[in-house]
Amino acid sequence: MTQHRLIFHPGTEADIADIVGFYAQRDRALPAKFRARLSEEIDGVLLFPHAGMMLFEEYRRVLLRRFPFMVVYLVSDHTIYVLAIVHVRRDPAGIRADVAGRAAE
Repeated sequence: MTQHRLIFHPGTEADIADIVGFYAQRDRALPAKFRARLSEEIDGVLLFPHAGMMLFEEYRRVLLRRFPFMVVYLVSDHTIYVLAIVHVRRDPAGIRADVAGRAAE
């Protein structure tokens, strides 16, 4: 099995901070639950990078169980680039534009 390197786009920090801030206003336990679920899904991506569903072009996504968010990532050789954590009901054109912009940076 090939070991992949994991790189988070700097914008994912803001994505996570916004989501955690939203959940913190509703229930003090939700931010920790969200972070734990996100960590589990990222671990799954590391184990099986090509298991994520194709979102568009070469970009893949995994859904966060129990949370309406998805991790959008790109697999390239031995590197996984996590580009965004976005709400699943967000406009697909907006997701595509943001992810493509982040991938180009």
